[in-house]
Amino acid sequence: MSKGKLILVLIAAAIAALVAILTLPESDRSQGSNEVLVVHCAAGLRLPVSEIVDAYKKETGRSVQLNFGPSGALEATLEVAGGDLFLPADRSYIDSAKSKELVDEVIPVAYLTAGIAVARGNPRRIGGLDDLTAEGVKVVLANPEAAVGKFTRKVLAATGLLDAIEKNVIVTKPTVNEVAETVELGLADAGIIWDALAHQYENVAFVHVPEFDQRRKEACVGVLRSARNPTRALHFARYLSARDRGHEIFKKHGYEVPAGDKWSDEPHIAFFSGSMLRPAIEVQVAAFEQREGVQIATVYEGCGTLVAQMKSGASPDAYFSCDVKFLNMVQDRFEAGTVVARNDMVILVPKGNTKGLHSLEDLAAPGLKLGIAHPEKSALGDLTVNLLRRVGIYDKIEATGNIVLYASKGDELVNQVQVGALDAAIVYRSNANSTAMIQETCEIVGIENSTAFATQPYAVSRKSDYPQLMARMRDALTASVGKASFQKFGFYWELE
Repeated sequence: MSKGKLILVLIAAAIAALVAILTLPESDRSQGSNEVLVVHCAAGLRLPVSEIVDAYKKETGRSVQLNFGPSGALEATLEVAGGDLFLPADRSYIDSAKSKELVDEVIPVAYLTAGIAVARGNPRRIGGLDDLTAEGVKVVLANPEAAVGKFTRKVLAATGLLDAIEKNVIVTKPTVNEVAETVELGLADAGIIWDALAHQYENVAFVHVPEFDQRRKEACVGVLRSARNPTRALHFARYLSARDRGHEIFKKHGYEVPAGDKWSDEPHIAFFSGSMLRPAIEVQVAAFEQREGVQIATVYEGCGTLVAQMKSGASPDAYFSCDVKFLNMVQDRFEAGTVVARNDMVILVPKGNTKGLHSLEDLAAPGLKLGIAHPEKSALGDLTVNLLRRVGIYDKIEATGNIVLYASKGDELVNQVQVGALDAAIVYRSNANSTAMIQETCEIVGIENSTAFATQPYAVSRKSDYPQLMARMRDALTASVGKASFQKFGFYWELE
């Protein structure tokens, strides 16, 4: 396609997108529960997405305005046209828009595999890409601005067949739909389209070829940063990608789909988190709950207590563990965990450190009132006892009778140091940094030992009805704002 034609395509797409938004009634474009969402959608997804929009309107009473076009042209118009959601036929366009800070949340929707469209019965006996180079074969391709067109040229270039096939290209089309229509009308012998699209044309057959089968593409919907009401946009995105709503329609039209969430107008989820994580994530959990329009029942407790609850039948949708060891105890219930952060163990003492405590060995001094976490109720307690045993002073400290409190979690120990009931406590650095008041009344004594830390993984339940939602929660908690919150409270960032 010439540069001039490319500019015309982009201008046309921009105009179409603006018209889709500006021609809506003012009442529809305004904020509120009845506002119309604007979705920029790849033309190749027109049939299933249009049907999903109709089903969504019938079930929820909410309207969606669809703006169809080539994926590349749609992406090029996002900054100008705005809108609420972006649904290209290939994730690369989502990744590109995300790199430009145009897209926030991303949800997988469907899989697409490219291949050769031929007339029903395949009269030219086309069985592979090499056959498209044969003399007299008339080929139609999508323009590079369409996802399938860009992808086709990339694959053909990699196989060394691009130049030979382009000699047989009689026309290029703006969208994959028009490629399929050209083959159906007998104006071309073959074209490259998505597999699911072939089901939509009575006189078109689809030929799988390994060069494309090995490179299945993923269509994802992205919530645009320009979305007027992100919660409303996410509501439709969840419907679109729900296993018992949008996915059923995609499958009916021949699309493969990823694992999806169960549909719920307002999902209710259970979230277990080690109490030591609370200062770093509490604000982000509340923000996620509001943005997604969901209800989150969060339990902050010592991880030993949380594990006991799970073994007694509790089934949270996600678990943010104080330490990998306490995820391992229930790993059969969860997908592989994502290690997010590391938290050092420290000795917390009253301001002034009048007891002169500077090391673990000092904790065996006679007459000291020491608090540690309970080794069965808390990851901190388990790590503390093991640490003291490794350095050879646990028995000595026990013999002195210095341990006067076994708490279920670290913040209980902090409270006791603050009120003067303890001379020292072994806690996480995040416990000690959780409030300005603690920093004013207490001091941190570092522990010089390379094993004095815990590692925090986040894991999604294998039985959760909302695996995609819980994955987005992980992403929300570990985004730049979340990372800054972790570091503010003394965590070390481990997520790559």
